[in-house]
Amino acid sequence: MRPRLKALHGRLGESARRIDGQREQLAGHVETLSMATGIASGVATIAATLAAPTGLAALSVWLGLEDTPLLVQAAPVMAMIATLSGILSGAAYFYCRWRRRHLA
Repeated sequence: MRPRLKALHGRLGESARRIDGQREQLAGHVETLSMATGIASGVATIAATLAAPTGLAALSVWLGLEDTPLLVQAAPVMAMIATLSGILSGAAYFYCRWRRRHLA
């Protein structure tokens, strides 16, 4: 291996070991983030439902005469972020369980 690649490989391995040593704490933080984004997504969805145009306003949005409210456009993005953070949280949780079983 080239000296630069070998040094980079060593630093990456050391960083991975350091992160793995704090996996329980990291999984807790990821879980908290996942819960917070889930709550924010729920609030955004409720607000978007209330802010969605109805009647003639919906017709003008459909015809392109008016823009869709930003809150209505942001709700699917918030749901996607909440879903991705939930996936990350689940992966961190199961990785911690797997490591606990293999270290015991």
